[in-house]
Amino acid sequence: MRYALILLSILCCSCHYFEKKKLDSEILLEKELQAFDWNQLDQYPSFENCEGGIDFQANKNCFETVLTTHISKVLKSKASIFSVPTKDTLMLDIMVSKSGGIFVKSLKGSPLTADKTQSFIDTITQSFSALPILYPAIKRSQHVEAVFQLPIILNAN
Repeated sequence: MRYALILLSILCCSCHYFEKKKLDSEILLEKELQAFDWNQLDQYPSFENCEGGIDFQANKNCFETVLTTHISKVLKSKASIFSVPTKDTLMLDIMVSKSGGIFVKSLKGSPLTADKTQSFIDTITQSFSALPILYPAIKRSQHVEAVFQLPIILNAN
């Protein structure tokens, strides 16, 4: 009887070892959100002509090439924006929306007046309608907004 009582007390005290711990979904979500880098995209935005199952770096290069070539052509055709000879570097912040829309978010380092700067931004933004179809960036299988900074080197004579 004494052994039965000792065995019963051991079993009653050690039951917590057999319990399964419940995992709080909010704690799991918080750990998961901290585990990956929010600033790194899984897939760059891609133009229709850049598609075809290419890897991340090739997709990035194609996106940047199409965009810089397009902006370069627009600036060459709209050289009248710059009324005085200018040698400078501008930083153009371009946003690609979740739906694949593209527009100029801001222009930094502009030697232009406020009116000319807005005209410059409007010209670039309007020209984006001539680009091929743009698919948005992807992060964890979701379309996300992405902002890119593009340096523009001015050498207007």
